[in-house]
Parts: sequence; structure tokens; C-alpha cells
Amino acid sequence: MTSSLHLAFQNLLRHRTRSALTMLGIAASVGVLFAVFSFNRGFEQSLAQQLDQTGLHFMVVPSGCAHEVASLVLHGNVIPRYIDDGVMEHVLATEGVALATPILVAQLPNPAQKRIDLIYGVDMKVLEEIKPDWDITGSIPRSAHEILLGYEVAQHTGLKAGDSFRYPQMDELFHVAGVIGNTTSADDAFVYFPIATAQRLMESPGGATAIGVKVDNPERLGLVTEALEKAVPGIQIVTMGQVMNSISNLAASAKSLSISIALIAVMISAVGVMNSILMAVFERTQELGMMRAIGASRFDVFRMILKETTILSLAGGVVGIIIAVLGSRGIESFVRSVMPYVPSGDLVRFELSVALGSVAFIFVVGLLSGLYPAWKASKINPIEAIKG
Repeated sequence: MTSSLHLAFQNLLRHRTRSALTMLGIAASVGVLFAVFSFNRGFEQSLAQQLDQTGLHFMVVPSGCAHEVASLVLHGNVIPRYIDDGVMEHVLATEGVALATPILVAQLPNPAQKRIDLIYGVDMKVLEEIKPDWDITGSIPRSAHEILLGYEVAQHTGLKAGDSFRYPQMDELFHVAGVIGNTTSADDAFVYFPIATAQRLMESPGGATAIGVKVDNPERLGLVTEALEKAVPGIQIVTMGQVMNSISNLAASAKSLSISIALIAVMISAVGVMNSILMAVFERTQELGMMRAIGASRFDVFRMILKETTILSLAGGVVGIIIAVLGSRGIESFVRSVMPYVPSGDLVRFELSVALGSVAFIFVVGLLSGLYPAWKASKINPIEAIKG
């Protein structure tokens, strides 16, 4: 067993360039395969985590596109439509609602900083309940002129808890009550105002782009949303699960395409393995015939050639995983530039189960690719091979 494995290694080393190129082809296909499946797993996990961080069970928004609503929930995108003032009263009066807060997302010019701030108006009394994972330096705003800064905003402006600032176009002085720690999510990009202050700044008393709702019993979520939809026409209720499905469906076509590309790459590498081993068999016809002549059985030859293909496949698989992990940041940057939405966080990361699955898959593919060359080698007639 050991001698035949050593012989297989020696045969591959005799043509280093060809073996190296074949192995790199396998490595490329395994790298793509690992990156695709790792990204898909990371996408779903990060999306679920990001939705969980909202701390809400569903959003009440004006009727519209589901993808638009998902963007509001996950990114805080500005939607130029307001919910009627009376909707909040209906929400609070609905049985099973534990808490509800109007949310006003808007843009506010900041000429002093030469930028436009994204403001997020919310009821500060319920902030701890809907954002339990926030690590706040300072405190939650308690007065109309206190604000909370997202991590990125604080880093960009250099402001910290206790500082004050004003917008040049306004006479009001705002005090930074606290700064949110890095959440690696869209939350970091906002300036958080008490809802009444945000409504006053946007000259929209009672206005809200959404109402965030948390129910007292998640098992009764369907009953609560059904009752609310019947009571208030012209609204759209979107649960966090529906947002996840909406985003997942939006990304499904890109996932399918990437998986197809990965499988095509695997098939190409399989053909490369078969071609490489077949060339080696044809070049070593006399050598293989001599082995048969001195006592090697057909199975011995078959096994030796098959070992060469498995060595190439396993080596290529391991190298491919290493390349994919080392290049994960570049892969993520590319995917984020072409996909309509990608959740925050590291998406392509090393997971042993995905890595072993990718290597096992290419091992099986390599094994199947080596069957024909191994069979071809085992059929060599020793007398004809020695005669040449």
C-alpha cells in the first residue's frame, strides 16, 4: 500500500508542470465552490442576525413594494411617504401589542460638515427594548435636545458623549447624550433623535415612515397582524420573517448563478484531471507493460493510476480552500458590488463542515475522473507494450 502510494507520488513529480497546472485547476474550482457555499451560509446567518437585532416583530408601513419595505427595515432607507397619524392609535389599541414606536427616517443637510445626515426619529422610552444589544457610551436621550450618535457618525464628526453642536440652518443646540458602539450594521450611520424632535425638524408633526411593533406573545403574531390589517386599510404589515424571505428571493438568482458557475468550474477541472492522467498513461505505456510483465496485476495498475488522480484532487482541494479563505475579503467586496443587498458582517469565513464537504465533493469527482484512465492503463497488454 505504502509503496504504491509512493510510486504514485513519483509518477506525478515526473511531470511537475503538468501536475501543478492540473492541481491549480482543481484548486480554482474548489475555491469557487467553497466560497459560494460559505457565502450562502454566511448570508442567511448574517441576515437572520441583523433582523433579530431590530428587536421588533413587525413593521407597519404605507402600502408599497416589499423590497422597498425591506430596505427601510434593514438600511433605514428614506421612503417619501408617511403613515396617517391615526394609525398609531389603532396599533396601540390592538390586543397583543406589547409596545409600538413611530419611526421617522429622513435626510437632514449638514452644511458645516459638507454632508447630509441620516436622521432616525424613535421613541427613546422603548429604545432599550428594541435595541437590547447596543453598547452605548453615555446615556439614552431623555430630553428633546439630546441625541444619540451612530458609531460611524461619531467617528466621522469627532463628536463624543457630552459634546454639543448645531445645524447652521437652525438655532437649536443639540447635546450628544451618548454614542453607540460599533454594530457593523446600518445602525452605525444614523443620528438618533427623539421622535417628536425629528418630526419638528422635518416639519411633519405626527409623521412617521413606519411603526415598529413588538407583540407580547410571538405565537400570536399572526392574529395580531390580521386584526390590525382588518382595522386599518391602506397599510402594509411586514414581519421580520417576510423581510428575510423578500431579501432571500432577491438574492436567489445571484446565488443560483454562482452555484452554476462553481459546478461548471468543477466539471472543467474534472476533464482536466482525466486528460492529464490519460496523457500520463499513454506516455508510460511501456513502463506499465513492464510492470505487468514482472508480476503486477491489472488491479495493481488500476489502483496506482487511481491513486494519482486522488492525490491531485485532494491536494488541489486543500490548496483551493486555502486560496478562498485568504481571498475572502476580496470575494466579499466583489459580491457586495454586484448584489442588490448583502447583510453586514463577515460572510465568507472558514467553516470546517463546508471545507470538508467541498474537498469530499472534489475527491469524488476526481475519483470518477480517474476511473477511465485507470481502466485504460489496466488493459495494456504487457507484450505489445514492451515491443512498442
